[in-house]
This record gives sequence, C-alpha cells and structure tokens, in this order.
Amino acid sequence: MSTFLIVLLVVVAFVVGQWSLLRPSARDTRLMLLRAEARKLGLQPRLLAPPGWYKGERPVGGLLACYSLLTEEGAKGLPYFRAERTLDGEWVVRAGEGTVLRSLSLPPEAEKFIALEAQANAVSIWWSEALGPEALPALQSLLRQMLEKLK
Repeated sequence: MSTFLIVLLVVVAFVVGQWSLLRPSARDTRLMLLRAEARKLGLQPRLLAPPGWYKGERPVGGLLACYSLLTEEGAKGLPYFRAERTLDGEWVVRAGEGTVLRSLSLPPEAEKFIALEAQANAVSIWWSEALGPEALPALQSLLRQMLEKLK
C-alpha cells in the first residue's frame, strides 16, 4: 500500500509540474495584455525580424515590436520616412523629410522607442515594449501626428 501511495504522489507531482510549465511567464502575460490594449486603440502590433537598418542589441527572441497605424482605405500612399533614436538619445532622420520629425511633439515615452517609420500604407513605431498600457495613448497620438504630417 505504501508503494502505491509513493508512486501516486510521484505521478501527481509530475503532472502538476508539467501543468505549471504550460502557464505563460509574467513577462509573456504582460506583453499579451499590452498588445491586446494596443489593438483596442486601433493599432496593429507585430513582431518582426529586425530590419536591415537596425544596429542595436539583438532583441529578446530575435524579434522587434512594431506598432503601426494603418491609413484609411483609398488614401494616397505616404512618402517613405524613417527617424532613428541614437544611443545618446538624439533623433536622426535617415530617410524622408527632416521637417516631419521637427514638427512632431515627442512624448516622454519616446526615450523607449527605437525608430519612427512611414511606409505607403502605415506609420509605425519600432520599440522594445518596455512600457505598460498606460503609454499606448501617447504612442497612438504620436502615430496620428505623423500620419497628418505625411499626408
């Protein structure tokens, strides 16, 4: 009887241990909630391989977060624009019109951004997702400003 109980306890411990490994980590849970909130605000969060212009540290998991705001259906294409944040915290326009960056009012959260980019159908922020959902309205506002300046 005691051997049966020992084997039963080992099996139960094994099953419970495996079950607890299936739960997402606290970091994964935070990122899932952040991305869900972004979608509610009309943003399109994506994880993408770092683009060729990216020179920073290798991101966790090898992917960078890119949150985009799409243009309306039928809108004319936007001109390409990219501004990157350098290691010293300054912003440098790498492609497109430099006046766009100067006309934007960057929020304090911009210190966590990697780059601002506009392509034909979307404006995007590349970042490390180091902020919480409370930063998303500022991010959304900045993307809307960019969209207006580039139209």
